[in-house]
Parts: sequence; C-alpha cells; structure tokens
Amino acid sequence: MKSDINILLKSSLAAALLAGTALAPPMAHAQSDASGTGEIVVTAQKRTERLQDVPLAVSALSAETLGRQQINDTSGLVAAVPSLTYTQGNNVSNSTFRVRGIGTTLFNQGSESSVSTVIDGVVMARQAQGFVDLADLERVEVLRGPQGTLFGKNATAGVISVVTARPTDHFTARADATIAELDEYRIKGTVSGPLTDRLRARVSGFYNDVGGHITNVATGKDKNGFKSWGLRGKLDWDATDSLNLLATLDYRKMNADCCQPQYIQTTTPLLTQLLGPVVASRHNREVNIDAPSFNKTRQWIASLEANLDLGDHTLTALTAWQDFDFDNNVDVDGLYTPSPIFVPFSNGKGVLNGGPAGVKQFSQELRLTSPQNRPLTYVAGLYYLDLDVSRGFRRRLGNCVAGGANGAAVYGQPCAVPTYASTYHEASSKTEQFAAFGQAELKLIDALSLIAGGRLQRETLSYWGNRPGLALVAGDTAQLGASTGSGSTADTDLSGKLGLQYRFSRDMQAYLTWTRGYKGAAYDIEVTANFVNQRPVRPETVKAWEAGLKFDLFDRALSVNAAAFYADYSDLQVQAAYTDPVTGIVSSIPTNAGSAITKGVEVEFTARPARGLSFNGGLTYLATSVDVDGLSCPLPQQAGAAVSSVSPINTCYRLTAGGTPYLNVRDGRLPNAPSWRGTLTARYESNLPGTDLALFGQVTGNAQSAVNFSLEQDPDAVQKGYATFDASIGLRRQDGRYSVTLFVRNLTDKHFLTSIGRAGQLTNAANPYNLTGFIPKDADRYFGANLSVSY
Repeated sequence: MKSDINILLKSSLAAALLAGTALAPPMAHAQSDASGTGEIVVTAQKRTERLQDVPLAVSALSAETLGRQQINDTSGLVAAVPSLTYTQGNNVSNSTFRVRGIGTTLFNQGSESSVSTVIDGVVMARQAQGFVDLADLERVEVLRGPQGTLFGKNATAGVISVVTARPTDHFTARADATIAELDEYRIKGTVSGPLTDRLRARVSGFYNDVGGHITNVATGKDKNGFKSWGLRGKLDWDATDSLNLLATLDYRKMNADCCQPQYIQTTTPLLTQLLGPVVASRHNREVNIDAPSFNKTRQWIASLEANLDLGDHTLTALTAWQDFDFDNNVDVDGLYTPSPIFVPFSNGKGVLNGGPAGVKQFSQELRLTSPQNRPLTYVAGLYYLDLDVSRGFRRRLGNCVAGGANGAAVYGQPCAVPTYASTYHEASSKTEQFAAFGQAELKLIDALSLIAGGRLQRETLSYWGNRPGLALVAGDTAQLGASTGSGSTADTDLSGKLGLQYRFSRDMQAYLTWTRGYKGAAYDIEVTANFVNQRPVRPETVKAWEAGLKFDLFDRALSVNAAAFYADYSDLQVQAAYTDPVTGIVSSIPTNAGSAITKGVEVEFTARPARGLSFNGGLTYLATSVDVDGLSCPLPQQAGAAVSSVSPINTCYRLTAGGTPYLNVRDGRLPNAPSWRGTLTARYESNLPGTDLALFGQVTGNAQSAVNFSLEQDPDAVQKGYATFDASIGLRRQDGRYSVTLFVRNLTDKHFLTSIGRAGQLTNAANPYNLTGFIPKDADRYFGANLSVSY
C-alpha cells in the first residue's frame, strides 16, 4: 500500500510538471523609497502580499537597502535584523544562524539546520549551503519563528528567503565595484532584457577577492580571506497567454583560506612558548601554523518555475536540482610544529583534520493558490524530496611516547622517533520525503479572519557508514577502531498553524497565532560514529505562540511592526559527551538531550519625518531557557566533579571514580542569544541645486548585550555587550544612473569576537584556561568605496 501511494504521488508530481503547471505571477520588488510612496511586497506566505498584511513577523530587505549597508552575503544580514545572530565556526558546516536564540546545536552532516535558507523557493538541505553571496537580488525576507507549514519541516527557528531578480521586459544593465582596505575587491554585474516579445533573459555574475585579516607568522601570508565567484542565468518565457515558464541555472564557487581560530588566552607555559612569536590576547590578529587551513565550496542549482493561470486560481510547479560539494581542513593544534613534539596529554602535531561532504537534492513542489480578496483564500500543495548526503573525513596527528625507542622524548621538544596516528571514513545518508500542505484564511466577519494550516509528511531516512579501522597512511597507528553498518527509520508527522487576524483598517492589523514546527530525525555520519548499531536522533519539535501588531501612520510616513513570542522546544538535538564502554574514548555525539524556551518582544519601524530624511531600525528583547542533560563539563570545573549516584543539576559530576565528568544544565541560556539587540539607520538625501546630482549620507548603529557561546554555560566563553557604527557618504545622479559611495565600517574601531571556545592543544582539566576565538574583519575599522553604474 505504501509503495502504491509513493508511486501515485511521484506520478502526480511528474504529470503536473509536464503539463506546465504554474507558480504565481512574477514577484514584485520589495522596496521602500525615501519619499514614502513605496509598498513593501513579500511572498512570506507563498503568495504576493503587502508586508503590512502578513500575519507573521518578517523583515524584508530590498536590494537597495542591502547595497546601502554594504551587506554582501547572508552572514551580513545580522547587521539589519536584530533577531538574527551568526556564530562563526572553522568551516561553513559548523557555522550557524540563530533566530530568536534558536539555531543548530548539532553539527553533523547528517542533520538539518534549524534556520532554513531558501533561494527562489528552493530549500537548501544543509546549513553549509546557506552562506551565500547576495548578488542581483529583488529582496531578502527573514521570517521569524517556526515556518514548517509552508516552508518545510526543518524551519523550526525561521527562514532566510533569498529572492533573486527576474528578467525584465526592457533592456537594463548594471555594474557595481567595491574596493576596501585589507585587500578587499568586489565586482558584480547584470544584463537583462527581452529576446523576443515573449522571451526575456537575465545574466548576472559576481567576483570577490577578500584578503585575510589574520597573519600567519610562519609564512608571512594572511589567513581567513576568500575568493568567490558565481554566474546566474534566467529565461522567462510566456509560452501562452496563461502559461509562464522561468528557468534558472545558478553556479557559485568559493575558495577560502579559512577558518583558523586565534588563540585569545594561554595559561599553559609550554603552549605560550610554542605559540611564539604570537601573543595570545583578545586582540590577537596572528596565528602560527604549518598545516593547511582551507574551506572550499561549489554549488549548482537548476530550477524550473511553471506558471499557469487558471482564471481565478494559479497552479504552481517548482522543480529543482542541487549539487553541492564541500571540503575543508583546519590546523587542529594551531601551532607551528614541523616535526611532532612530545605532549603526553595532547597531540604533538596536527597534519590533517577535515574532509569532503556532498549534497545532491531533487525537489518538486506543486501548489494551488486561490485569488486574493475573497472570503476564503488558501494555498495548498504537494512536495517531494530526494536527498543524498555524503561525508568523508581524514585525520592524522603526530606525537611520540616516552620509554623504549623513544626514550629521548622530552616534554615539549621534537620527538626523536615520531609516531603518527590516523583514521578515515566514508558515510552517507539518504532522505525521501512526501508531504501535503496547505494554509487558509477565512473571514469570520468583515475584519476578523481565521487562519488554519497544516503539513502532513512521510519521511524515510537511512544511513551507511564505513570506518575500516585502518590507518590513513601506511605505518601509522590506527586512531579509531573499525565500524561498518547501515540502518533506516521512518516517521510520519503533522505540523500546523492556527490563528486569528483582525484588520482595523488597510493601515493596521493585529494577529495571534499558534504553530507547531518539526525538525526531522538524523543519523550521525561523522568519523566517530558507531555505524554498527546506531539509533537515530529523534525529531525536534516546537510549539510557538506569536502576537503581533502592524500599522502605518501619516500616509505611511511611519510604519511599525511589533511582535511578542513564546516558543517551547522539545527533544532538543545537541552534541553531548559519550564514553565508549570498550575503548574508553570520549566523543561528542548527536543526541536528544533537552528542551528550550525562547520568549520576547520585537519592534521594527521605518520613519520618514521630512523629505529626504529617513530612519529605520529594530529592537529585540529575548529571554531564553535551556535544559540539557549529559553535556561535557567545562574544563575548569572537571577537577572538582564528585562521584554521584544521582544526576545533580548545574554542577559537574562523575558516575564512577575517574569517570567522565558530566553536566546537566537547568535554566541555562542558549548560545549567542543576547537579551537585547538593536539596530538604527539614519539616512539623508538632498538634490544639489542647479545639477542633476543628489548628495546622501547614512549612519547605521548596531548594539547588543553580552552573550555566551557555550551551551555548557562556560563562564570563559562570554562576549561582553558592544556597539558598532558604520557610515557612508556619496553622490548619485538623480535618475540613478551613477552612484559613488565612500564608506567606513566599525567607525569607532570596536573590538568583538564571533565565537569563543576552549583550545584543544595542551588543554585539559589541569590546564583548562587556554582559549581560542574568531575575530571577524568587521572587528577593525576600515574604509572603502563603491561605484555603481546602471542603464
């Protein structure tokens, strides 16, 4: 029976595509001009609507707004959206977005991101795919809170929806070039226009060469820079008066000399000595490494939108194929050790620590959209996903032992007879999903509407993994034992949304919604996994309330959007400590270990008090609480961990004498979730008398309270509150043909970090206070200029 249903659904979706079914008509631009005449239009509910009409919290950023703030990629969106934060990792697969404090806490290629990135309606299956350059856009929408009803099962925290520009029915061309200090060069361009009366095309591309801002003293070269480039082509064809087809092919590639953390504190004398001439501090911009440190990605996305007008209704089909490759390595010890050194409680040389991952994804969405302005409006559809994720890993570490042939080994000195330990593996996971979804709004009375939606899905998940238990290099010691196996699981889930919306007038509405979100099961496919008999991490679920008020005043001279929210997450997917009962090796494994609550208030506004003068910004107050069992105990607290037959809370303990110290957190705070975060941008434009030029100036301020980057509530992983300011001034032609901008980032030269953690090298319970962190380029003041030309 199940097989017959699968065949029927696949056949229906394929038939719909071949019939040329349709997406909604071309999306309007999200805009907000200084005159106050612009309407901000979004597709946050899979239909074109005014932002002020949408009963959910969403930030809409036009291409013009992003350009004015020099926001060049998705990680830069945190400068414009107070509820969004970003945590830097040593590669894109363990960097993460958080919305309202919730983000991915499970760093495993087999798991999904809690914040879903969507490009032109196509969901990125893994968070590593979501860190993309923003080029040739219409807008970016950041939807806050669970969005699983319309956007898929993994959008439990929110959605970053990137909408790229469509081909135009008249010829246009545009080029932008940016140059900034520390060897930053960016260029992007677009050409668009009609090929025939019914066929339009658009081609765009970008190239970035951003130098590193961290110096490797061993080589004299800079680290943590990158080069990236991409091309996108679109064909927009009115096949008939009622059928429109939009084909998109997008390719992008990045080679990054990234991401090596910096030592920000060392208290172990030998580590301080080996680190030289680098001096660890929170202002350290140097590393001293000998192993390669890189992060490379390549991504293809091909999609076809088919638009069929059925009169009152629109039938939508979106077919997409993705191919994503990733590879990385990090100098795991962060030290310049050409030959292994003798370190009895750590590795003596990091050679390799990284590996490739790949994502191949086919998706098909079929959607029916009702007309607007009716007593009953709705969106309903079917969705199919076929996903393959592959993972490989290579690790090789050097050291030596005392006694025997290595009797000459001296603590901290090069090994007389070096030894090496290495390991490798290959693994994969496969997901197949079928879903039916829909959301409707029913007018109960003229001003009051009922909102109801649901998503019913069936998902099958399987894995395969092989760790041969052999050394990567002949002659090495095998670092990990053999483990080979496979398994599968299946799950059926119903998510949904209920709510009420009251429209006081065209310029004011209020809403109250309840949403259930769902993040699917996951298998561990990393090198330390137990492939023989692995249980999947259970799905993570959330129940969330949101109340909002949106209104415009003074003919839209003032627009305010406010929301209060409460979300309760269960079966939180996290990394937790695990001790193998046979080998005694402690690993960080994915598991369901707790729950979390986030609650707070958000306010966003735009004000235009006078011609040419505008203010926009936002403020978020956030309170979080997390309960997690079985975490690794912070190193400074491990020495005092007592043996306990019960499970105490918020204190380290051991189950047996000499056993692994554990920590059960209660009422902790989620990582990188500031209590207060806000942004404010002031802009003034004025035409220069007697010329066709306009002068403009802009200042943006961002401020946040302190955060802890550690789920374990590590007191040393805290970034204090800080504020930064960006400013720009320039000239443009009044018709927008030319524009020149001079800008400065971090005007007051305020220092901050985007991640803090314990060092791995020469760091244990007896030497716990060695710290590393990531210092972004924006933690220094730097100047730049931008030139834009359009036709």
